[in-house]
Amino acid sequence: MKIIRFIDTDPHVVSDVDFHPDSALLLPGRPMFYPDFGGRWVAVPYMAVHVNRLGKSVGLKFASRYYDAVSVGLRFAPAESGAILPGVLSGMDSTITHGEWIPAEQWRSMFPLACRCVNGGDEELWAIELKISGDLTDVIDRAIVRVSELTTLRMGDVLLLPVPGTDGVALSPRTRITATGADGREILSVKVV
Repeated sequence: MKIIRFIDTDPHVVSDVDFHPDSALLLPGRPMFYPDFGGRWVAVPYMAVHVNRLGKSVGLKFASRYYDAVSVGLRFAPAESGAILPGVLSGMDSTITHGEWIPAEQWRSMFPLACRCVNGGDEELWAIELKISGDLTDVIDRAIVRVSELTTLRMGDVLLLPVPGTDGVALSPRTRITATGADGREILSVKVV
């Protein structure tokens, strides 16, 4: 299992793909420990896509067969670029998380997603709304095609696609990040300690 993160929203740009080991995934229910190095840290929202079969050099016509669920994902990173070397940051443990997987046929009913970050006293630090712009299915299909040219897709791999118009949002210790679907169901909850 691997995590493949697109840095740019254009899935045709090979230089804008980053690979992360499975140890970078923060397991559900576990807290994110705020690092005591690297200065200030931010949470960057992504669209997470769950790969459900083995594939190499997948054609666009068949790409939709290679994923079965989506969710919201977060990547924790230093606010200042260059605070930690990119290769080191890509391999850091517990810097990526995702919410509950939503079956691909149901994901449209979950949007827009409301993401909030509150401190220990329930004071809201930030709130954003993740919306779908354009045809997300087309973006995911093209990402599957591009990644499958570079590496073999395996069951359980996770693709992270950037959400246009959202930047990293500041974190602090003792905060909680949640993402709630349009139907009110909480699909992501992460504590920062």
